[in-house]
Amino acid sequence: MVGVTLPIVKHSYLITDINDIPRIVKEAFYIAQSGRPGPVVLDFPKNVQQEKTRPVWPTLEEVKAGLRNYNPELQAGDTELNEIIGLIENSERPVLYCGGGIITSGAAEELRKFAESTQIPVTTTLMGIGGFPEEHPLSLRWLGMHGAAFANWAVNGEFAHRSGFKEPMVKLKDGAYLLLAFGVRFDDRVTGKFTEFCKTGTIVHVDIDASEHNKNKRAHLAVHGDLKDALSRLNALIERRGGIKRRFPAWHAQVAEWKEKAPFRFGLTPEIANSDHMKDHMVGVEDQVILPQMVLQELYRLTKGDAYITTGVGQHQMWAGQWYKYKFPRQFITSAGLGSMGFGFPSALGIKVAHPDKQVVDIDGDGSFLMNVQELATAWVEKIAAKAIILNNQHLGMVVQWEDNFFGGNRGHTYLGNPENRKQIYPDYVRVCTSFNVPCERVMYRKDLTAALERMLASETAYVLDVVTPYSEHVLPFIPAGQTVADMKW
Repeated sequence: MVGVTLPIVKHSYLITDINDIPRIVKEAFYIAQSGRPGPVVLDFPKNVQQEKTRPVWPTLEEVKAGLRNYNPELQAGDTELNEIIGLIENSERPVLYCGGGIITSGAAEELRKFAESTQIPVTTTLMGIGGFPEEHPLSLRWLGMHGAAFANWAVNGEFAHRSGFKEPMVKLKDGAYLLLAFGVRFDDRVTGKFTEFCKTGTIVHVDIDASEHNKNKRAHLAVHGDLKDALSRLNALIERRGGIKRRFPAWHAQVAEWKEKAPFRFGLTPEIANSDHMKDHMVGVEDQVILPQMVLQELYRLTKGDAYITTGVGQHQMWAGQWYKYKFPRQFITSAGLGSMGFGFPSALGIKVAHPDKQVVDIDGDGSFLMNVQELATAWVEKIAAKAIILNNQHLGMVVQWEDNFFGGNRGHTYLGNPENRKQIYPDYVRVCTSFNVPCERVMYRKDLTAALERMLASETAYVLDVVTPYSEHVLPFIPAGQTVADMKW
């Protein structure tokens, strides 16, 4: 087991002596939660499990002393932090690019204070969603492959859309001259083509994990240290200086122009209205088609933006990120880079146990939900009132989108319905869920959506809402993998 997990997790243990268990367990929790958090595997053989001992638990200080080569309490240097302040004072078009490190370090409040005192616009990664309130005037929402067009432009600049990947890139407007990258890993789903990402900007990368520095994108200033500590000290420096003197009115005006030009948007087209299930069930009432974005919009309104949202993997995951505006850390729970279909409902159960008085809703696809459908039994038996919305388009939607864009619409086993009866909604989630004693209803017409959502939210037990949506709807914006903002469809 350890041989398999060593290159994957933060640390691995093989327990061979039962008397080591107290020390190893204490160490494992300390390692997992400190520094850059990560999973720690304990390989616990059966023969050791069956032995007996009287445990002697070490103190935290003893644990730290025993891990001589592990130092998670890292601090950025004063010189580096002062240099960041100097770069801001001399900048014209700064952007804060913030990732999951903001959340795992507990630095959301420090980030908000820093952004407000410097008046620098903030964009996050998918993992950083909730690290900065998305209704804040300085928020650019999130960037990347399916992120906001205005966030991508703010970091990279606006380019004319090119017809082919080999065509020259024609810049229309400049993006960030200073990119403050806090707790990010420059993932390719954010950057696209690495060499073109923030090509003309000065990049400052603050991270507790030195292995992330200069890994995908070279930073002009790499700062090694805990992010919460670094932001707290930056805020203190700004206060001692009496604030940041530099202001960015022209830059804010440009960002506002981009936001107005390219907000997240959707619309009902003839192609959507005539796709399978729509043409079979909606003839004459095409205006009643439910688009996935409508479901998220209405859920956001009904919950006042306070619900915890989980997702599986696919188009629904991106729409959940786009159309629900998040206020606080860990409000949006998704597997992100791990790409784990089936993640949504089990994680919703865990969050509901932790927050029994809050609404917890899994936004899922019919493909992802089926991966862990047995967890309906957990919800019923353990009386966990998590909710699930299945955006049911009878396909593996994100794969279909790539098939349509890059493979001429050829389908490679991405249809999940019944090929012998394409009018049927298959599988029948209403019957599946009720067989687990979990209430479920199907919604197909827009006029029924609000009332169905209200019934789901009012339920005191787990509840599944099966919403039939068209498979031909694509997630936009969309930057093809490994490409640039010049190739973005929005």
